Amino acid sequence: MHWFKNLFYLVGSVLFLGFVAWIATRILHLEQANYIAGKVIIYDLYATGVLLGYSAFVGGFHLWEKLTGRMEPTAPETGTDATAAPPDRS
Repeated sequence: MHWFKNLFYLVGSVLFLGFVAWIATRILHLEQANYIAGKVIIYDLYATGVLLGYSAFVGGFHLWEKLTGRMEPTAPETGTDATAAPPDRS
């Protein structure tokens, strides 16, 4: 999920910088630049909504698997790897 974290940081930083740009253009009375900064903020909010929707879907799916008993069993707490092949005893 490294890609998701990086994408979420990118969307958050673009949103923050968009608000800074929107405030600066508003103060300086640059109407066209203010309009463009507003559009960037709107599209970035769409991207944020898509990321949050994806996160809610994945979280809901995992919750559904856990509640219905379909989730794969977790590795035991003894420190052994449950996915490792058993030792060859021949």
